[in-house]
Amino acid sequence: STVYELPFFRSKSWLSYVLGGWKSGVIATFQSGPPFTVVNLSDTTNAFPAGPLRPDVTGNPMLSGTGQSIQRWFDTAAFRAPAPYTFGNSPRSVLRGPGVSNIDLSLLKIFAITERAKAEFRGEFYNALNHANFGLPAATLGAPGFGTINSARPGRAIQLGLRLSF
Repeated sequence: STVYELPFFRSKSWLSYVLGGWKSGVIATFQSGPPFTVVNLSDTTNAFPAGPLRPDVTGNPMLSGTGQSIQRWFDTAAFRAPAPYTFGNSPRSVLRGPGVSNIDLSLLKIFAITERAKAEFRGEFYNALNHANFGLPAATLGAPGFGTINSARPGRAIQLGLRLSF
């Protein structure tokens, strides 16, 4: 993140009062996707309520970068329900979800009205590039939509504000 005072119109004129003194800010976030675990829809152990149980992995569940899409984030055929009265062999956090790429921008200007009174105008642009940041795929074996992504973070949002202080 950074805040930078723009160097334009720094002279003492009426033009600098309107066009000078602006500050810009940037907050950039770039993250790899979070790990997630595939779980079974039903309890195959019949032993105790053990919480979410993992299935068996029969192959490599990761798809290549070109094979991944929001309709098929991982190879769903690589998972199967374990045999009755057994636990699955799938490890925890075997897959990664989509990453996050987000840039938030802001512009700020403080106008002096009197010696003690000031007006602050602010414009904030969240997800300024309107990049699609998707949620985690459905990871419950046997549930509808298994392996598909059905959610996303919010798109671009713009917020304008004016604050008077005296």
